Amino acid sequence: MSAIEVADATVDFGPLRALNAATLTVAEGSCFGIVGESGSGKTTLLRAILGLQRLNAGRIALMGTPVPRGPRNFRAQARLIQPLFQDPAQSLSPRRRISQSMDEVAEMLGEPREGMRARLSVLFDRLGIPTALVDRHPHEISGGQARRAAIARVLLFRPRVLIADEPTAGLDVSVQGDLLNLLQDLRRDMGTTLLVVSHNLAAVRLIADRVAVMHRGRIVEAGDTGSVLDAPQHDYTRRLLASWPRPSARS
Repeated sequence: MSAIEVADATVDFGPLRALNAATLTVAEGSCFGIVGESGSGKTTLLRAILGLQRLNAGRIALMGTPVPRGPRNFRAQARLIQPLFQDPAQSLSPRRRISQSMDEVAEMLGEPREGMRARLSVLFDRLGIPTALVDRHPHEISGGQARRAAIARVLLFRPRVLIADEPTAGLDVSVQGDLLNLLQDLRRDMGTTLLVVSHNLAAVRLIADRVAVMHRGRIVEAGDTGSVLDAPQHDYTRRLLASWPRPSARS
């Protein structure tokens, strides 16, 4: 079954065509990467898949259900798909304790707060976050802890699809590796489908099964990650790879 189906998706901002007949399919339980330079259309496509950007043409479906163009059932969508934005800690209210931000999930899903807190404890343990952190405000913890707490909040929804927008942005190399490993563990253990949108080709190579390359609103090349990144067919993909710094071959 396909987790995400995008067919001829087109988005115009006045005279600018930000998304031009984009088509892709993401298999359930897989990790799919979308790469390209800034302004290539990656974020517009992400927003369209999340239902935050109306299409001028084409269609998008999640788990076989079309993304509605009008009013949505936010409770149902919250369980179906969740975003992990570049700075996920921004989803935590600065005026609320971490526990209060987590309790909002219980309210949104209509679940007992006690059961939600029990699941949160398990997630915190898995993410390496001290449970005492829930009594603090976001500004009272480190940036790394806030990012992990925000990830825990997203996972409380138990989404079937998780979209990560530039998940490694602003992180040093060692922390990038930890986060990518965490996302892979979640995919394996929870069966979550991952869509990773990034300009970090090294991260996409590490985590994605398949990849699509975007340029000027179009998907110019797509396929198995190894095939696309090791033997690109499109001239833009070759230029993109040539511009990416490679580690030195010196031993």
